Amino acid sequence: MSRYYIKAVSLWVAAGTILAAALPSAPEETEDMLIIRALLHEQAGELSQSKKLYETLYQTTGKKEYLMQEAKDTLLQKNDPIHSIDNLLQWITAHPEDRDVALYRMLVALYIQQGSLTDAENVADEYLTTDTPAEDQMAVAALKLELGKPEEAAALLKQAYLKNGDEKILLQFCTVLEKNLLRPREAISLLNRHITEHEDASVGIYFKLIELYAREKNLKKVGDLYKKLYNKDPQKYFLQKIIEISLYRNDIDGVIAFLEKSQGNEEILFTFYKEKKRYDKAITTAQRLYKKTGNVKWLAEEGMLIYERAKQSRAVNPKALKRMQDLLEKALKKGLDDALYLNYYGYTLIDHDLDIDRGITLVKRALKEDPKNTYYLDSLAWGLYKKGKCDKAYEIMKQVIAKEGLGEEELKTHWDLVGKCYIK
Repeated sequence: MSRYYIKAVSLWVAAGTILAAALPSAPEETEDMLIIRALLHEQAGELSQSKKLYETLYQTTGKKEYLMQEAKDTLLQKNDPIHSIDNLLQWITAHPEDRDVALYRMLVALYIQQGSLTDAENVADEYLTTDTPAEDQMAVAALKLELGKPEEAAALLKQAYLKNGDEKILLQFCTVLEKNLLRPREAISLLNRHITEHEDASVGIYFKLIELYAREKNLKKVGDLYKKLYNKDPQKYFLQKIIEISLYRNDIDGVIAFLEKSQGNEEILFTFYKEKKRYDKAITTAQRLYKKTGNVKWLAEEGMLIYERAKQSRAVNPKALKRMQDLLEKALKKGLDDALYLNYYGYTLIDHDLDIDRGITLVKRALKEDPKNTYYLDSLAWGLYKKGKCDKAYEIMKQVIAKEGLGEEELKTHWDLVGKCYIK
């Protein structure tokens, strides 16, 4: 290498050094810039980077919000929290006047993450059990349970509930009483008292009490609570539960009384009137429903009920039969085309020899909708028998008896008469 070349390189290096010294240095990042970078790292899920930036911000500014953000990222990362715990303890020591609940809540959470439950309990007992939100007191109670101290958890929740009447605390308190301390009756008493004293008690309180009564198999109490809920808010679900429980307890009279009092559910009430054969009330309800809805089904129901009521006498009187016919014919003219009503009316016309041909026609219409229905087939066979077509009636009755057997008296009577006719 020539001297000239070496000298040229030396000059360039020297020039570069002088030039670098002359250029201004890169500006230090401002607080705002560091915050933006930290937020971007958080959004990208790069918590280790955002954690470092918040640490830097805290060290340079001494602001508590950066200390808290750094601790939050530690929790989210589920890393060893000892460094964040030390920072928080240093802050608490340096600022004894700072009683910010969020600060102690964070410290407790970090201790729990570290597995230092006793340290967490000590901080919680001192800072999170008095004049703090319900969520904090519930969290402390949960910590007590984790440490195997259900009595302390219950005492804390009871004190908090009596102080502010918070329903969330009450529900947790009742759960501890029931499941941890095995004192469900105490929980039931508390919930009943709360409902009595608070007209606006939430559905959650009712459901908890329902759950406890259900465990005791006290279905009457369960039903009473659903009735109270329905009276407050007439939801279909509550009514369904009232009916289910009443049927399970075979208390149809009870559900009828409730529906009569609550009103507004006439179709369901109608069903129970029929079930209990309260024909007068059922007929009145059917008439009212027809006026209200115009649905021809209610004309048919009224006609059937008039006939069923008349059947309670030794013989159905002609007046009742005529009224039944008028109502069913009116319903048919207005478009009634339901297999159930077609078969019922058709069979009645056949059975009372009112109009056998008309009855058979109606039964056949019902069978078009449901060709394998044995009751409709029995009606058809009965009509054919009345017309003297015993061979056809017999073939149909064989199908019916093969499927249904001879358990029903009416089927047995039909089978015997059709059989004798067939043999002759």
